[in-house]
Amino acid sequence: MNHLDGYVWLRPPSSGLEWTTRPDDVEPATDATDRGSPHDAVLRARVAVANARSRGEVL
Repeated sequence: MNHLDGYVWLRPPSSGLEWTTRPDDVEPATDATDRGSPHDAVLRARVAVANARSRGEVL
């Protein structure tokens, strides 16, 4: 979003709460079409389980 006084202001692409961090802790976001990383697959699986749990589908 912005940078000020040595900090970077970030917000999720789909809106949400802003947060600040140091520029050294920021890396480029991956393109939504780049799904080749095994880390992406693990994250997607964990999010799917968390979403199912929030809907009461998984205990």
